[in-house]
Amino acid sequence: MQNQRYRGSRWRAVATFVLPVFAVTPGTVAVGQSQNKAQTLSAERTQTKVVLLGTGTPRPYPDRSGPATAIVVGERAYLVDFGPGVVRRAAAAAEKGTPELESTNLKVAFLTHLHSDHTAGYPDLILTPWVMGRTELDVYGPEGLEEMTKHVLEAWRQDIEIRTKGLEQRNALVVRAHDVKSGFVYKDERMTVTAFRVPHGQWPEAFGYRFDTPGKSVVISGDTSPSEEIVAHCQPCDVLIHETYSPESVLIMPDYKTYRAKYHTSTSELAEIANRTKPGILVVYHTSGRGPHGRIPDEQLLREIQKTYHGKVVIGHDLEVY
Repeated sequence: MQNQRYRGSRWRAVATFVLPVFAVTPGTVAVGQSQNKAQTLSAERTQTKVVLLGTGTPRPYPDRSGPATAIVVGERAYLVDFGPGVVRRAAAAAEKGTPELESTNLKVAFLTHLHSDHTAGYPDLILTPWVMGRTELDVYGPEGLEEMTKHVLEAWRQDIEIRTKGLEQRNALVVRAHDVKSGFVYKDERMTVTAFRVPHGQWPEAFGYRFDTPGKSVVISGDTSPSEEIVAHCQPCDVLIHETYSPESVLIMPDYKTYRAKYHTSTSELAEIANRTKPGILVVYHTSGRGPHGRIPDEQLLREIQKTYHGKVVIGHDLEVY
């Protein structure tokens, strides 16, 4: 079963957008060789990789694109968030050895929340792979995603009509946007995806996600302050991808300490979460804040986390594969 969606125990219709018709959707081998080959193919089809496409924040550092992470299982790719530069980062990852991230393979995506640094690449995700030949896209996320999708498509209506009705003769653009609630939100034969609520300041809904593949479990926090839901959903997990900031970072706003506490997770708080969950590897991304002398160094972030957490931890960078 593919592209299934749950809302509690009931099925719910989804908003489907189809444009330009606008609607809100050789040779013989020995038996032993054959078995070995089949086992190899099976392993390849279920191998799980995590690819960091973008590890940045709203600050436009040239070496860190906007938040975007890909979970790759066999030849399939599942995207989490679509910050600025997402499709070109995916193309770069494909060139570096993950061909599953060619743009036309970006067919299923999940959104943690509606902040602009996580969604500014949405028109790119919708349009660029379609221009290159992809015909359908399914996107799952918090309430407001369906509305956002409708407006993106309306904003590019003329481009879409010219490409479909003119000499380019593109196929109709089909985007299925799914406003989901906590719980199982997607399942196919290689992946089960669970959404869970996380606290992120004044956002009424923000999600983290757990991805279960035949061999691995991956939890991604999205933007969040310390969350018991993350602890519960990484019991256990092979990979925990979590945001953080250094307490020594500063922000130019009246009450940045209150903002930090409500919106994000400090390095010491992340260490506590990791000690409680004990992931196979902790991958730190979306590291925000600057110190008095510029960007907080990776080495400092690691020192702060490793004061109390002694498991495997790395500071993630764009295009790294785990």
